[in-house]
Amino acid sequence: MSPIISSGSTTQGCERFSVPADHSPSIAKLMSNYDKVPYPDFIHPATHPGNMAAIARLHGVNAPPPESCRVLELACGPGGNLISLATLLPSSHFEGIDLAAGHVKTGNSMIGKLGLSNIQLHHGRIEDWVTEAESDGERFDYIIAHGAYSWVPEEARQAILAICQLRLSDNGVALISYNTYPGWHQRQMARDIMRYHADGIEDPQTRLRHGKALLSSVAQNVPQGSAYRVALEEELKALDQANEAYISHEQFEDTNRPCYFHEFATEAASHCLQTIAEADWGDSTYEQVRPDVASALASLPKIRRAQTLDFFRRRTFRQTLLCRDSVAVSEQLQSSAMESMHFVTSSKLEGDQITGSNGLSGTVDHPVTQAAIGRLVDQYPSSISCEELCAIVDSQEPDSLATLKADLFNLVCVGLVSVSASPTEACREVSSHPRATALSREQVLLGDTVTNLRHQPIRLDDTTAHLVRCCDGQTDHVSLIESMIAYAMANGGLVEGDQVITGEENLRPLVNSKMTSNLQRLAAMALLVG
Repeated sequence: MSPIISSGSTTQGCERFSVPADHSPSIAKLMSNYDKVPYPDFIHPATHPGNMAAIARLHGVNAPPPESCRVLELACGPGGNLISLATLLPSSHFEGIDLAAGHVKTGNSMIGKLGLSNIQLHHGRIEDWVTEAESDGERFDYIIAHGAYSWVPEEARQAILAICQLRLSDNGVALISYNTYPGWHQRQMARDIMRYHADGIEDPQTRLRHGKALLSSVAQNVPQGSAYRVALEEELKALDQANEAYISHEQFEDTNRPCYFHEFATEAASHCLQTIAEADWGDSTYEQVRPDVASALASLPKIRRAQTLDFFRRRTFRQTLLCRDSVAVSEQLQSSAMESMHFVTSSKLEGDQITGSNGLSGTVDHPVTQAAIGRLVDQYPSSISCEELCAIVDSQEPDSLATLKADLFNLVCVGLVSVSASPTEACREVSSHPRATALSREQVLLGDTVTNLRHQPIRLDDTTAHLVRCCDGQTDHVSLIESMIAYAMANGGLVEGDQVITGEENLRPLVNSKMTSNLQRLAAMALLVG
């Protein structure tokens, strides 16, 4: 493979990228900052190839099969997102690259513990991967750049797009996340206040504390109810709810460059890339927009429509799917593509009312659709293929089949049902010797967040985390009860309602009564494989 170094030339109207000198001052500082404060090992559900493929196919792109694909993640951090995917798609191959040596070391340690052979993490610069692919084996079906584009210097930002241009397979799909205007104008104001006050402070925690202190002081000394105070209080609330390591990088790094969506689309086009859609269902719908406005938006060209919708939503963040500009992308969703997909829902169905965990609700009128949703609810967290759902319909009722497909399509579009190009197979019944996923059993040793079989982050309390660790497939229910009693006694008891239960004589009946339901809860979280 040879680097693309002819920065002044173009190929078929696309920019060619110049590989910059190794470790510019800005890159060196970035490396140091991430080694001092490791970035949180976030999981990004939208980056699952099954999700990326589903959305791409619904837009007419014949995305590669997730079950046997090649995936590259740029700025992969400690690798948690990619490691989870590697455990879920064992026949696919994964590679990640990160600038921070500490991140890569942490990730490779986890890979070794799990015994994974389908994933590699590399320490290095994004720019070093700007190379021509000389064979299909050097291309990637899915490229992920989550939490990088807005937060790296210009040369690395251009390298991200160049890698997508040069290394995507013919029908490959890339996901790039970035901060967006107009929403980030408000956040930029809060960031500027904090960075100004913390200027010159080297210790990250002290810098964060001083920055938030001034922001809070400014908010408290602005007239109550004023637009300025409301804006500052919104930002303070968001900061209080966020991970401190995340805030340290998001708010205090030198580089954080939001952009308008139309600017991102233009930049991507200069690298022979086009936008497909957003990677999160519902992000491109007209929810909470008046019908007349929605109709006007629908008549606009694709990029202008999406940008205008961002103005309505005061959007701050995007996760955009892209592909080569030579690929045909449909403006209209291709509902027929769902016939090869898999459905799952965490929504609740009561009568004809369906209510999602996202707070949305709707009415399911047709009996066949009600039956199909009922099956999905019963099978959760496992998915059901479209073919299986359609088998509910009597072969003599073609109209009912058409109604079912149309209803499923609409429920997916509003986020009450999820769809994927790959199945989710979770253990719904608790066995005599429960076994949690190997990944979750390692993750509970490191923190309070684990990743489930749907590639979702799940926060656990300390007691539940200990139960996950004990579910090794070799321990029966009786032994699990003994282990939980011992854990509770060693850690001051268990909380039940507004009381703390202590002492073996009180803990034993409590743990006995709760064990079955707690194990069933782990199954519902998609954390059990046996």
